[in-house]
Amino acid sequence: MKGFRVINSGFAALEDPCGIKVYNKSFVVIEGNQLDDNFFGIYIQNGRNCIVKNNTIIAYGKEEQQIGNGIHAWKSNDLQIIGNSVKGHRDGIYFEFVYDSVIWRNIATNNIRYGLHFMFSSNDSYITNIFRNNGAGVAVMFSKNVTMINNYFDENWGASSYGLLLKEISDSYIYTNYFKNNTSGIYMEGTNRIKIEKMFLKVMVGP
Repeated sequence: MKGFRVINSGFAALEDPCGIKVYNKSFVVIEGNQLDDNFFGIYIQNGRNCIVKNNTIIAYGKEEQQIGNGIHAWKSNDLQIIGNSVKGHRDGIYFEFVYDSVIWRNIATNNIRYGLHFMFSSNDSYITNIFRNNGAGVAVMFSKNVTMINNYFDENWGASSYGLLLKEISDSYIYTNYFKNNTSGIYMEGTNRIKIEKMFLKVMVGP
């Protein structure tokens, strides 16, 4: 699927309306599309070896309960999420039970909750992404063997906000990530065997 403009999916609490849905499919390519004002942007369920590349995904959510995620993947594996711009959703990119996948060169801005959110997703990597002005930058939860390299966590502010939240994860590697003006750079809870190298922190104080 390439070069489409998909708009105004509508809102529903139970049906999960979205711009593009992939159910029980393999080797699907979603590339170069514009998704505007959809409840979920791109939704993949039981996907295998799918590519989501160079899409622009914009919504206008104000509250978590009123909007879905920009790129939502559930119970999938071997996904490639590359070069997408995601703005204004609940979570920019959301993985749950997703394995052996890569998130590379995406930009997630102004999402209500997280720029990127992992739940029960292992053996994944996210590399050279930008997470800016989200409720919090990235949350990795209940996962293992996650590789996090060369990402930018900028201006993720709030009373309980973090650049990177790690909760109940293990055996993961964090290398050359950049943190600028986050409430907290990295917050860890219940983590084991995490290797962190070359972390760059910058905080601007005052006007």
